[in-house]
Amino acid sequence: MCNPTIRSIYLSPHMDDAALSCGGSIHQEARHSNRPLVITCFAGVPDYRALSPFAVEQHQRWGQTVDPVEARRREDAAMGYLGADYQQWDYLDCIYRRAPVSGEFLYTSEAALFGPVHSAEQGLINELTTRLMISLLAEQGQIYAPLAVGNHVDHQIVFQAALPLRDQGFQVQFYEDYPYVEESQKLALVLQQWKSPPTPILRTLDEQDLAAKIEAINMYHSQIATLFGNESLMKARVRSYALAVGGGCSYKERYWQGGTR
Repeated sequence: MCNPTIRSIYLSPHMDDAALSCGGSIHQEARHSNRPLVITCFAGVPDYRALSPFAVEQHQRWGQTVDPVEARRREDAAMGYLGADYQQWDYLDCIYRRAPVSGEFLYTSEAALFGPVHSAEQGLINELTTRLMISLLAEQGQIYAPLAVGNHVDHQIVFQAALPLRDQGFQVQFYEDYPYVEESQKLALVLQQWKSPPTPILRTLDEQDLAAKIEAINMYHSQIATLFGNESLMKARVRSYALAVGGGCSYKERYWQGGTR
């Protein structure tokens, strides 16, 4: 059981990532200890008057064309449903970010979205690391950051920003980025990048925790079609993967601790 005076902090690149990957654990902790804190890093509202064609295409896929980011921010009420406090930081999603000097959009295709982090982003990584250190000093709880399975650039950036926290004495574990981790080879590719791999830690979920996780994911309506096709497929896949992680005997979420990069 968690120390009742210290709460966990989950770092979510986007609205929905914490629910997708850690929703069962968040709900479990909220039931048995202090309310966890979820920080969504890339929740800023862009200038809709100047978007790349790729960003416009993403808005159409989400089914939101007027103020899609604000719509997604409202969906983050799912964190409250799970029992967590949550913050929405003002950094822009990668589909809106531009190079500081040239002003060019940095990520303008699906390939770029899941490719290497642009060299112009090092300043953002450093700034995010500093802000996390300052913000989390008073918390002193277990921090959960994305392992960056699937290689989404925003997940890579939060991962890279979280790594230095370990060197400063923060307790950091990494969560598996769902649904990308459904493809086992993507997890293997990420772990191969470690000099010595981290150790897996399994957390058992009961039916109440899993049901709450599924409902929270469903509250991110704009993302269901893109990620799963429909609600029924989402429910089946989330339940099936949690059972697979549990070895077919129970529902589990898997986290990773230690290791050397």
